[in-house]
Amino acid sequence: MTHPALEWSKHSAYGWFGPADRHRLKENRSPGAFLIHGLISKVLQDRPDGR
Repeated sequence: MTHPALEWSKHSAYGWFGPADRHRLKENRSPGAFLIHGLISKVLQDRPDGR
């Protein structure tokens, strides 16, 4: 596959997220389900420009 594609049967919504939108990755999630938020926060933290 040359372009990523959503598997529509596995997702109810999609959207673009910028650094200021990270909090949205915790919406409707239990504290044990913050893996994606944690991974993205770590990547942004390690970038020299902070973006």
